[in-house]
Amino acid sequence: MLLPSFNASHLKLATLLGLLGLVINIFPIPLFANVQLILGNAAVVIVAILLGPWYALYTALFTATGLMLAWSSSHVYVVFLLEALWLGFARRKDVPILYASIGYWLLVGVPLISLYLWLITGLPNYHIPFTTVKQAVNGILYATIGELCVVALPSLWHLKDKIVNHTRRTFSAQLSYLFILITTITLLTSSLMFNQYFMDKQQDLINKNLNDTGIFLGHATETYLSSNTSTVASIGKFLSISGAPFDQWQLILESVQSLKHSFTAMFIVNTHGEIVAGSPLDKLKKIAQKINVQDRDFFIQALTHHNTFVSPVFVARGPDQEIVIAISTPIFKEDSNTAIGIVQGNLDLSYFSSIDNQNQHHETQSIILLDEKKNIVYSSERLRLTPLTPFNFKTGSTEYRTRLKLMDINQHEEADTPEYIYAHHQLNNGWHLYVLEPFIPLLTLAQKQYFNTVGLLLISMVAAMIIAKVISRLTTTPLALLAQHFSQTKDGSFNEEKFEHGLLDNSTPQEIYSLYESLEAKQQALLNNQLELEDKVKQRTMALEIANRKLKDMAERDPLTNLYNRRYAEKQFLHIQHLSERSKDTIAVVLLDLDFFKKVNDTYGHLAGDECLRVMAEVLSNHFKRDVDLLCRYGGEEFALVLPMCNASKVEQHLNAFKEKLSSVVITNPTDQVTFSVTVSIGAIIADAAYSAKLDDWLKEADENLYKAKEQGRNCVVCTLITS
Repeated sequence: MLLPSFNASHLKLATLLGLLGLVINIFPIPLFANVQLILGNAAVVIVAILLGPWYALYTALFTATGLMLAWSSSHVYVVFLLEALWLGFARRKDVPILYASIGYWLLVGVPLISLYLWLITGLPNYHIPFTTVKQAVNGILYATIGELCVVALPSLWHLKDKIVNHTRRTFSAQLSYLFILITTITLLTSSLMFNQYFMDKQQDLINKNLNDTGIFLGHATETYLSSNTSTVASIGKFLSISGAPFDQWQLILESVQSLKHSFTAMFIVNTHGEIVAGSPLDKLKKIAQKINVQDRDFFIQALTHHNTFVSPVFVARGPDQEIVIAISTPIFKEDSNTAIGIVQGNLDLSYFSSIDNQNQHHETQSIILLDEKKNIVYSSERLRLTPLTPFNFKTGSTEYRTRLKLMDINQHEEADTPEYIYAHHQLNNGWHLYVLEPFIPLLTLAQKQYFNTVGLLLISMVAAMIIAKVISRLTTTPLALLAQHFSQTKDGSFNEEKFEHGLLDNSTPQEIYSLYESLEAKQQALLNNQLELEDKVKQRTMALEIANRKLKDMAERDPLTNLYNRRYAEKQFLHIQHLSERSKDTIAVVLLDLDFFKKVNDTYGHLAGDECLRVMAEVLSNHFKRDVDLLCRYGGEEFALVLPMCNASKVEQHLNAFKEKLSSVVITNPTDQVTFSVTVSIGAIIADAAYSAKLDDWLKEADENLYKAKEQGRNCVVCTLITS
């Protein structure tokens, strides 16, 4: 394919629009998640409409470069350069740009992007349809914007040497298409705005739910810790001021632990870090003589610093290796500030699971509770996180724009989609509470919104076509009726009746009614002129018809015998043979030659010869009377017959009858009234119509038989029947 020569002004326009599109595409409009609107490609659409594929390709190099800078992905060159060529060539074929754009994304764009996402990026399969559909919707949007720019900017209407339509579209089609364009841009814009508004509200609602859940669960956690801290502090205070003997401490612990089920175990530890009392007894018996807690934070803080202390999560010493949180408080010597031991209570961590289950959004939300060292105290079961381990996570996302806080806890490097939305609350004791909700359902909701938009767009386009046709009919139908009424009929005359129709009333637009009045006045003038011309036309037509008939007869008939001439016979044989072949009929082709015709001319003169030929033609015409029989003077004294649909067994008999009839006719010489008679030699061939489509093939066989007839003494018939 040869590239066309470039027009300098066209190249300048393509460059300016390309640079404008580049700048616009560098800053795509962000919507929810990773949805971005690119509008710079509308410049490519404008160039494709006005200047064709090659200028559009040149402009697309600029706009695709802008997307390359914004997205850092080279696939934009393949997808959008192909789109530029597609739209440009579609414009050359008079395909409306909106329909061409829809066709491109359905047939080329969506499959290409899907392959790229699947093979190159490794994007999850469930996310590929959404990504491709949003790009297709974006493509249809900027195609519509580009075409409306061409329609709305008068400076582009009269661009020199721009591409023009090869065929003229009807006003109804143009109005319908414009209506579809406006409907499409309105629907897409309003849908995108509504979707954005809806997603913003949805994000605000999720944020509120997460924060409310965090406040509720944080308050429940703080209440749980505060209540149990007060319990432990009260036991320590009671033991300090009551002066209860040491041997009663065990009973006191057992009674408290039996009443307060928030502790899995409670112990009293002396100043040496040894457990001297505990509840329940079975745990005390397992660990009392085997462990020392002198190095534990809860022991040091309570005994040395005299604090009521809530420890970070840790693994308890003992055969069970329990993960516990210890609350400890000092026991003072009566009427003294000297600590003689501590009371320790191990919190029941399963209570946090019940707090989690109290959440009304438990089915969708998860929680993570961290101590002041950022170790996991509790996490919802579905998260599969190990208690006591540091909580490692990554917040934020460079690919997704939301109003929400995003978090990844699994931190897969290949994962592009954030895992969770979260809310964070810090408790009064320095602990941290995270409330998580999966991000995928929100993304799925956005995908559903876009798919609904596409479905609504298709339905609206069909509805727009129907509505546009109804609306255009109100305008175009009166015009069509006027055109039909004031146009010439098939016979070339004008309608003389007054135009009356229900559509032409006071509601008819003024312009159409003015057109009607003007056409009616002109029609009346034309009718008057027509009446004057009709008489002249009739006279000249009659003379012309007579002349035409004479010319036709001169062209097709022999002037002497009034039989058809050789040229007409050759032309007419094609039709006869074709019809006979279709009906599987038989054809007879006959050559007749007057015997000793030269002798007649020499003996009686040429006038006698002419009379002889006329008599021959008259007898032929009287003997072969069927409408389908073709009789012609083939040349000189030679005549030819084409007899379709004949009875093969009776042709020779009929020819012999003609031969006898001719020989019995008396011919009078017009010069001296001398009478004479003539004979004829006849050669014939009878065959199926499929024998040959060429008359010469038939005449060749008939001529051979004519030659045989003359050799046999003339005045005889030689007929051949060809059966295959």
